[in-house]
Amino acid sequence: MHGSRPATRRRLRREAALRLIVLTVTLEATSAVAAEPKSDPPERNWPCRQILVGRLSLAAVWSGPSIEGLAWRNDQAVADVVATLAVRRTPLEAAERAIEDFAQSQGASKTKKLVSVFAGLFETLNDERSQVIEGLLRFGAKQKELAGKIRAENALPREGPGKEPPRASRQDAETVARDLEWDLRVFDERRQALTYVCETPALIEQRLFALARVIQRSLE
Repeated sequence: MHGSRPATRRRLRREAALRLIVLTVTLEATSAVAAEPKSDPPERNWPCRQILVGRLSLAAVWSGPSIEGLAWRNDQAVADVVATLAVRRTPLEAAERAIEDFAQSQGASKTKKLVSVFAGLFETLNDERSQVIEGLLRFGAKQKELAGKIRAENALPREGPGKEPPRASRQDAETVARDLEWDLRVFDERRQALTYVCETPALIEQRLFALARVIQRSLE
């Protein structure tokens, strides 16, 4: 009899943890509904605390010459530099040196080449950032769908004293409990992984801004 006490305590701790996650899911879903903008439906699925900003504004990161109409992909040297700079695993210090080295090697065409490099960098990083945002919106939609499923599963055994779900049996109840526990675990793991991903758009923007400053400084 004493041997069953640890198992009972573990079960109670697990149930308490699950109740906490259910409460968190409910509160997050309620907050999301309250914060949903009425004019832009896709924003309803935005899962991050950061404010959703779509495409970056050129004026926010660049005060140099116009980049309109520049066919930067047609210049292989420029395209190669852009590819190196855009990869986030390339440290900023190394990217800055690459810009400076490229500028010094261009002679009289330095200005045109550097502006083309920025044009390529702006387009590449803006597109990458947009793809991350689209992925986050899809993720948010899936989380919202899963949260609704969790609330429905959690409500099944709570229909009232003495009442049971349709066709309920002990086996049915155990299946529902297992499904609920699994969905809660998936929801919580996704939410924890989301913290880093939500920072990615801002990290891309910061990289673009930092490299734009180096390019503009090299124009002088």
